[in-house]
Amino acid sequence: MKTGVKIFLTFFTLLLFAQPAHADQVSEGLKRAKTQNKELVMYFYSQYCPYCEAMDNMLGDADVSSALEKEFVYIRIDADKMPGYGRKYQIRGYPTTVLAESNGKIIARVPGYIPKKDFWKVLTYLKGKHYKTIGLGEFLQPG
Repeated sequence: MKTGVKIFLTFFTLLLFAQPAHADQVSEGLKRAKTQNKELVMYFYSQYCPYCEAMDNMLGDADVSSALEKEFVYIRIDADKMPGYGRKYQIRGYPTTVLAESNGKIIARVPGYIPKKDFWKVLTYLKGKHYKTIGLGEFLQPG
């Protein structure tokens, strides 16, 4: 693939994922997860949070954004514009990543910035449905 095309696709993906969710996008995402039988990754952030900016940069990585797009239903939720969802999902700080089954049942809330190597482990946990037999904390333990 030509470099120019790769750059365009990466930029387009970043723009796609950089848009905050609106209420209809959240409900549409929940419907899509159920219809497509895909787990949900809901990312809650605040525009005024430096850790959210770092998380946004990690989520904008081409490999990460591609995996989120293909394997999951990914929803970005701007907590400043949609505080009701923060309350609904019991978010206590930003950034927070919420993992949920395709039916919307919460699996785990992961507060704070997640380094890329750990985020891959979180996605592996979710994609492999390991949550059915083990908690996220135990899954992430080394060894």
